[in-house]
Amino acid sequence: MKKWLCTGLLVLCSILSTTADTLDRIINIERSRGTVYELLNIVSERSQMLFIYEKGVVKNEKRARIAAGTYTLREAVMQITGEMDLQMRVIDKHILLYKKPLHTSANLYLITTDSLVSTTIIEGYVKERLTWEPIPYCFVALAGTGTGTVTNSDGKFALKIPDSLSDVYITISHIGYRSRKLAMAVFANNKPDIYLDPVSIQLQEVVVRYVPAQKIVREMLNNRSTNYSKKPAIFTSFYREGVTYGSHFVSITEGVCNIYKSGFGSLGEDQVKLLKMRNVYNPSYPDSILVKIHAGVRSSLILDVVQHTPDFLAPDRELYYNFSRVGMERTDSGMVHIVTFEQKPEIKEPLYSGTLYIDADNWALLKTEFELNPRFIQQAGSNFILKKSKNLDIEPKRIGYTISYQQWNGSYWINHVRGDLQFRIKRKKSLFWRSETLNTYFEMVTCDIDTSDVKRFPNRERLATGQIFSQIPFEYDAGFWELFNTIVPEEQLTKAITKLLLNVEKQM
Repeated sequence: MKKWLCTGLLVLCSILSTTADTLDRIINIERSRGTVYELLNIVSERSQMLFIYEKGVVKNEKRARIAAGTYTLREAVMQITGEMDLQMRVIDKHILLYKKPLHTSANLYLITTDSLVSTTIIEGYVKERLTWEPIPYCFVALAGTGTGTVTNSDGKFALKIPDSLSDVYITISHIGYRSRKLAMAVFANNKPDIYLDPVSIQLQEVVVRYVPAQKIVREMLNNRSTNYSKKPAIFTSFYREGVTYGSHFVSITEGVCNIYKSGFGSLGEDQVKLLKMRNVYNPSYPDSILVKIHAGVRSSLILDVVQHTPDFLAPDRELYYNFSRVGMERTDSGMVHIVTFEQKPEIKEPLYSGTLYIDADNWALLKTEFELNPRFIQQAGSNFILKKSKNLDIEPKRIGYTISYQQWNGSYWINHVRGDLQFRIKRKKSLFWRSETLNTYFEMVTCDIDTSDVKRFPNRERLATGQIFSQIPFEYDAGFWELFNTIVPEEQLTKAITKLLLNVEKQM
């Protein structure tokens, strides 16, 4: 115990020394006016340090000014923010701004389960630096591991980390943005806004690297056996599907499962073992308004377009689709080709249009977004509607998907699948469609990858992936998931569920 305590004190002294040295660094600033956010960015450019702070700690939109002169980093921040009680701490290349006591360990959101394993939860919001807008579906991971999650549509994430891995760094990445690597201490008792910088490319880079769209797609397909693992793995994945009607919450079903992921080119099917699940539904919406949609876990597995080739990547694709290379984007490791596709004008059946993001160096597919052609979408209604009330007419309005892949241990693995399906509804014999739209969605994220001692699941443990999740009683609370990582529910959804459960409790 004494040895641990001494070590902890040495670490603390080191942090305090680093903080003092960095904050006393001298920088020169020209006379500037703007928002606090804009002026802090100027300080970042001069000092090569990035600021991290929780929402509300600094008033980003407040107008401020700073006179030309020589300042220490600490003086510049105080002058710009006007917050005299602001405290600062240096962690690697980041300056953490806060107004409440901070512990020197990130172990502040601790969960202890029956298995006596403790876990640290880190939380935050990812936003674009130029617009302050949230960035959905960013990959948030423990550096050098297969453990991670994605941000929700609000840009929010929560990641659970076993205390045995408390020294690792957190990486945050998204195509078109410069990745960030942060020490866990940045998140100590703090839910910071983390800003990603868009990355741009020079026009001459695009010209030099020009490749026809058809060749890019062909090279991507030819290199799948090199880029994607031929060996099976066990994923721990989080799955969610939900239904809303207009702005009203109808139901949400969530589950954590193990997935036996067969290797690329394998004839074996993926298998699923359900570990935990729960369902919340709004009893004020009767079955007459509910529709059973072809979604579910099976769709999430089939949407691995590398393993299960869709029609727009099939050998005869050029008979039905036109492909165009529309530009490039930069990542930390290189360049990405952006290829769009759409069905040929003479094709009069419901096919897809979308975008492929393909690594320019190794031809790996990093991401694809596609949706059903709205001109012919009504023809495809029966493909998505499994069951509906007899007195309802249902018509698809929009069917769209997003799939992304991440590299780990030298191979690419499917990371996140999201499907969004919208439908119009009217009662039979009615002349008008309802103004509100029935929205359904499903998503699955790979939270952990294990490639050691991989075995198929016994028949008795396998989930029939085509079935609809059953409703079971449960209590909706964060502790339900214990050590499992999930996708944080959007704020609007969280409020709807909380309100619903409060109403249920009042009636009990």
